[in-house]
Amino acid sequence: MATAKSESKSVATFAAGDQLPAHLQKDAGQGNENVGTDDLAIPRLDLIQQLSPQIDPNSPKFIEGAKLGHVFNSLTGDVYDFCFVINLMYENKWQIFKKRKFGGGFEGSFDTERDATEHLTAQNLPVDQYDVVDTAIHKCLLLDENGKPDQPVLIYMSGSKQKVSKNWNSAIQLKDPRAARFASVWTLQSVQEKNRQGQPYQNYKCDFAGWAGEDLYVEAKGLYEGVTHQSQPTQAS
Repeated sequence: MATAKSESKSVATFAAGDQLPAHLQKDAGQGNENVGTDDLAIPRLDLIQQLSPQIDPNSPKFIEGAKLGHVFNSLTGDVYDFCFVINLMYENKWQIFKKRKFGGGFEGSFDTERDATEHLTAQNLPVDQYDVVDTAIHKCLLLDENGKPDQPVLIYMSGSKQKVSKNWNSAIQLKDPRAARFASVWTLQSVQEKNRQGQPYQNYKCDFAGWAGEDLYVEAKGLYEGVTHQSQPTQAS
């Protein structure tokens, strides 16, 4: 029986580092023709609370350097004392979460509370093991430290964050009714508040930072036009 010969093959060299070599720039985008916005994971911005796994060294979600009150990026793990965002679009959803004592997890997102409860009934899921949560969703453009477009992000506001969502919506419209929603830049950070039991927690604070420059506005408008045509992504548990 013939034995197959193992042949030594040379390994093509590759360039280390994040900078794209010049010889690779001529074919930009090829191979990604079928990848649309629906096929990309959109990161969430969220707040580090006292019991957040991001500050628990024993948690797989632990983020080095994260501290109470930081804003963090769910996809990249970046943390911020504050960040700049452009609010592109707002919508309201009713989301279903399995309660933690029953295992936790995200069940679905629906346009109305009735649709959400009917889903539980249709799937024969025990209602007492799930929470149906009224959730404000802000689709935003995150800017980098230089005020340049970084990436699209989602900001979910439910419970005590709902009042921040309503105030932000009002502030955007009242700043100048002639302007598009995505014409203004906002500083996003956290502030400590207390619940009815006097227990502290972190909530969002949104302050007007300025108006978008012409190039930034064009970028924001293009992203707005993209998100208005994509389906609503689900929130990771």
